[in-house]
Amino acid sequence: MNSFAFIGAFNWYGLLIASGIILGIVGAYTAAKHHGLEGDVIVDMIIICLPLAILGARIYHVVFDVIDGNSWTFAEFCGFSGGEFKGLAGLAIYGGLIGAIIGAVIFHFCKNRKTLPENKRVSFWQIADVGFTFIMAGQIVARWGNFANGEAFGEVVTNPAFQWSPLSMKVDGEWRTSIWFYESMWNFVGFFILLYLYLGRHKSFDGFVFAGYCIYYGIGRAWIEAIRVNDVLKIGGMRASVLVSVLFIIAGVAIIATHIIRAKRSGKKVFIFVDKSKLCDDYLDYEKTKLAHPMPDITFFKDRKKPKPTEEVVIDESGVAIKVKTEVPTESNNDPKPTKVKREKTKEVIQDAEEAYEDKWDD
Repeated sequence: MNSFAFIGAFNWYGLLIASGIILGIVGAYTAAKHHGLEGDVIVDMIIICLPLAILGARIYHVVFDVIDGNSWTFAEFCGFSGGEFKGLAGLAIYGGLIGAIIGAVIFHFCKNRKTLPENKRVSFWQIADVGFTFIMAGQIVARWGNFANGEAFGEVVTNPAFQWSPLSMKVDGEWRTSIWFYESMWNFVGFFILLYLYLGRHKSFDGFVFAGYCIYYGIGRAWIEAIRVNDVLKIGGMRASVLVSVLFIIAGVAIIATHIIRAKRSGKKVFIFVDKSKLCDDYLDYEKTKLAHPMPDITFFKDRKKPKPTEEVVIDESGVAIKVKTEVPTESNNDPKPTKVKREKTKEVIQDAEEAYEDKWDD
């Protein structure tokens, strides 16, 4: 156990894991509106996906540990040892990701049922895109929990030039490669790539960001796990995390390839990395996105800045009260090219003006 794990009986590992989760939730809630999703969708998603992610992470670790020849009791699975709760020591990130995917599937059926109006429905891919973008953000912070626990390390570092933290970490008096640090930095770069894919000017079909996560994270995790020496879970002699990484990469490539093939067959354009000013129904599946049909309670930022119509009452030369309106042309949320706002004034004679605006009259 690393000396930083507990300071005054404070659990830094738990704090960092929780901080990563909170960061992901706040980020997802904030960014969802940019894709036409209501913030409440993220709250509902967390209620379903987070418990399943934690459960999945625990089950994954225990199952592969049992396959490796170790034994577990149900009490130990729940974090109890010697009649006391010791915490869930042993959570595998891939199990958490699988649990989150299952949660997204369940949420899809809950939020996509026919009893809801169409503009209130949310697909699996829409949830996966925003969810996994910010899961990556949470992983950046959560990986530092491995440092607090003194785990996730590689071979002994013999070169004194690399014997410093966090590049390396001391374990039983020896400097070892900080696997967790490499993954945290890999995730740091990956998060900004996914963030751009999700919020940037160039848009893609629902599920593209999720596919990007699978490919990017799968590649990084595969080589990182290949040099890890502690807590290695295996299946059939192969490192379990490397095997799952390969499956994630294949899944990501398959999602993108399927879209391209479908677009070619349907005669539509491939909806990948398209400038948002050019978006239209010519691109395959664009009409299914929340960019085309945002949820009813969404007001995009550009629309919140539009000037509001104003009106005032004036008295003309003949003493008639005139209501002067300043009209602002409406603009659709789906208009890719915002037009310059032009104010047009219209006049309307107010009936019973003397009664309505007595203070305006000169008797």
